[in-house]
Amino acid sequence: LEMEILAWEIVGLKAPQRLLFKRGSASMGDKMTVAILDFEPRGISTLESQTLTDRFATEINNTGKAILVDRNSMREVMQEQGYSEVECSSEECAAEVGAMLGVQFMISGAIGKLGDTYTIDAKMFEVATGAAAKTKNTTYVGKVDGLITEIEILAWEMMGLNPPRDLLNRRRGGPVTAAVGSKAKTRFGAVLRSAVLPGWGQMYSDRKLMGWSFLGGELLLGALAFASHSVYQTAYDDVNTYHGQYKNATDPVKIQEFKALSQQAEVDVTDANDQLTMILYTTGGLWVINVVHAMLTGPKNDVAAKKTKFDLVYNPEFRQPQLRLSIALD
Repeated sequence: LEMEILAWEIVGLKAPQRLLFKRGSASMGDKMTVAILDFEPRGISTLESQTLTDRFATEINNTGKAILVDRNSMREVMQEQGYSEVECSSEECAAEVGAMLGVQFMISGAIGKLGDTYTIDAKMFEVATGAAAKTKNTTYVGKVDGLITEIEILAWEMMGLNPPRDLLNRRRGGPVTAAVGSKAKTRFGAVLRSAVLPGWGQMYSDRKLMGWSFLGGELLLGALAFASHSVYQTAYDDVNTYHGQYKNATDPVKIQEFKALSQQAEVDVTDANDQLTMILYTTGGLWVINVVHAMLTGPKNDVAAKKTKFDLVYNPEFRQPQLRLSIALD
């Protein structure tokens, strides 16, 4: 493979996309590399089928179990070999394209309509063997835009994962961001709770370990502050006691003794005061960190999150996975 790429580079030409894909697939780690062909339209328009395929690919990426080949780059590879996605609908063709791309799995499927009923059939098969790794299908009755939710759920099931709760709620017609009958959690709610009680906002955001850590830290600092204040109060009382005895003493030996004890008590007061001040500053700093942490890690608005997404795709130009920003306009 490296010799083939080197041959192109020696003559000053860019190596074909299929060779670059094969080189990059070896550095993807434990995640599977997947390419998705446009679902075949049966009774719906090609544009609708492509839109649903794009949403399916985005949701496959959201599962975190696969790294997708960028669809535009995949089309370039197919064009180099004289294929088009419309023509490449058979398993043999898809397997051949997958081998050229150097991916482990290919996903193809069809979206059909019969009356008011829609069907989605998807198949994932291993490129090396051509054997079907998983086959999933679903049936939906309703408007065509409802297929978006169905195909997103299908993507999670194709990866062997349980769909997120917001998708299942959307299918049932419930709220997107929370279970039926419950109030949606917000980032402001987490911040407000952490401002009242350290760790409360983290627990509200289902980050119980961090919540107990902040609360435990504040309780520990509170105990240290109480102990330090007790030391300070004792030393302060000693200063008054020894200073009074020093002023009333007439024996030169006692005068020197009480003077030394009074001076030592004043040093203890200063040390205890400095320690108490440091503990109080630390307590306040931890409180602020707790509030900031609650703000940064608090619940996000799932609807807003759907608008802007970062996808991990393989870029053959740089021969490595890269983040891609996508913004939904619907």
